[in-house]
Formats: sequence, C-alpha cells, structure tokens
Amino acid sequence: MMMFNESRLISGTFLQLDHHCDREGARFQRELRSLTAEDWHRMVHDMAAIGIDTLIFQQCIDCRHGWDEPQAYYPSGRLPQPEWMREDLFGAVVEAADALGMKIFYGLGATRSADPYLRIGEVIERMKLICSELLELYGERRSFAGWYWTYEYPPGVPAGRDSLRKIVPAVRQLSDAPLMIAPCAETLMTPVLLEDIDVDIVAYQDCVGLGVEPDMFGRFSRADRVQSLERLPFLYKLLRRAHDGWAPETTEKVDYWTAYFRSRGRTAIWNDVEIWEFDGRGALVPTELSRLVAQLELTAPFVEKQLIYQYPGLMHHPDHPVHVGGERAATLYMDYAAYRDARLTRERT
Repeated sequence: MMMFNESRLISGTFLQLDHHCDREGARFQRELRSLTAEDWHRMVHDMAAIGIDTLIFQQCIDCRHGWDEPQAYYPSGRLPQPEWMREDLFGAVVEAADALGMKIFYGLGATRSADPYLRIGEVIERMKLICSELLELYGERRSFAGWYWTYEYPPGVPAGRDSLRKIVPAVRQLSDAPLMIAPCAETLMTPVLLEDIDVDIVAYQDCVGLGVEPDMFGRFSRADRVQSLERLPFLYKLLRRAHDGWAPETTEKVDYWTAYFRSRGRTAIWNDVEIWEFDGRGALVPTELSRLVAQLELTAPFVEKQLIYQYPGLMHHPDHPVHVGGERAATLYMDYAAYRDARLTRERT
C-alpha cells in the first residue's frame, strides 16, 4: 500500500483578527471584529479539530489608515490598538495555540506598508520595532515558530529581490528563527534566486481564487476553473525542481546550472491554497469542497505543507457561537472535515 502523503490535507492557515481590506472582508468583517477572547479560543480549537497545527498572523500591525498611523493587534508598548479591540485577542490566539501544541509565525510588516524598495530604511526600522516587541512578548512561548514577511513583492522582480536581500539580514540580526514569504506561484523561482533571498520557507499562493473573477455585472463569463487548476502540476513541478537544487558545499558532484548553496540548508516549499473567490462586488466568498480537494491533490506531490488563506471568514465550525462567514463557510468546514475523516480512515485500512 502506498504511504499516505500528508501534504494532501490542510495543516496550516493564515489568520487576521480583522480582514486587512474592508471591501474584501465585507461578508464577515463585522462578525470577525465582534469575536471575544473566548470566541478566539474556541475558533483555534475548531481549527485544530481539522488538522491545523500552524498559524500565520498575516500582519501584526495594520496601516489601513496610512503608513504613518500604524495600529498594533498585539499589546504594543509604542503603537495604539484599533478602536474596536477591547481585550487582548492576539494573546488569546497565542494561549490557545500554546495549549494545543500549535506553531505560530508572526507577520512582520503590513499589507499596506510603505514601498520597501523605495523606503527600505523606514520599513526596516518599523520591522525592527515589531520584531523586538513580539520577541519580548512571545519569543519564549512554545508556540513560537518564526516570522512571515507580509509585503508581497514577487522575489523574481528586482524590487522584491533587492528588498529581501536587505530585509532578511536585518531580521536575522534580531532573531535566527525561520523566515517565510508567500509570493504568487506564477512568478517562477530559480535556484540562484533562492540562494540570493535566503529565506527558509516559501509558501506559494496557488492563485486559483484569482482564476475565478467575475466581470463588472457579477457574471463569471471570464472565469476558467479548468485552466486555473490544470496548470498547477506543471507550475509546482518547476517550483519543486528549484527547491530541490540545494546542495551542501561539501558535495563533490554538483550540477552548477541548477544548484544553490545555503548554509541554513534547503529552502522548504509550502503551498498557500486560496480557498476563496470574489463575488460581483469584490468581496471574498468561500469556495466549495470539490475545488479545494482538486487544489490539494494537484499540488501534493510537490509541496511539503498545505496552508490555506484563510480560516477566519472562509471556514467556520457550525456550532461556533459567532457565525463568521455565514452558511458557505460553515458548509466548507463540515464538508472538509468529512472528507478529511474519510481520507484518514481509508489510509488506515
């Protein structure tokens, strides 16, 4: 019997205490912001119940009101918190993860950051503040796993590559913990680029959600799910080949055309599964199980871990007291839980 490939199942998720874009989060933003610390405890337990063992805070600060008006989701000593936060929700997530043996990556930066390429000095100084405060608060926690660089510059373009070449060493000076990025899978990777940017994990956005985009009238005439899904094996095979090119410097026989050298070892390849699509107004809605399963199955041979974007608002236990994401999110949770149980049962027999 073939060994079960655990990368065929979800084991991690991005999360935010509220969605970074009010338009995208229109279907669940109000409910998400209404969650109490107890509600977040329950939500983290619901995540663990379907095999999620890794959480990634997409951003630990928010700059939706401008780069010069940052707000911290965690209890910062220097930055204010959003007005809607009335208790330590960030700490509640961390406490629940600690209790469940989960791991957490902390976002450094913001989705609406100043341009790191043009204002790299400012961005690094802000990053140092966030990193040092998060280390003091959570660095000794059993759940602490490392960092996630939030700003999604493709590393394959000069601006992204050159920014990361400055940001990564600055992070390493403060903490030697693993550092993850999550660029689009469609911006292909090469071995020399992996060596150049020197990150520890790349979680590629599979871009399938973007492949289902309505026209201005809300009709899906331009959507092409078949093409969006069928390209995945070819795309991820090339990505995996780049990651597998790592060779220790002591290796005698090296194909220098396809190899890269990192003192920290091979760069891990993870997947960032888009479990959403846009409605006619540009708001996120959960996908259905069949598409999610296709995304997992088609990429599983090439990746080591499957993350989703994202659980809050797009998946939801039907018994949770606050219905974040509505019926579609609850349906996706129940359908995936049943699929996962059936899959694990089949593999045990």
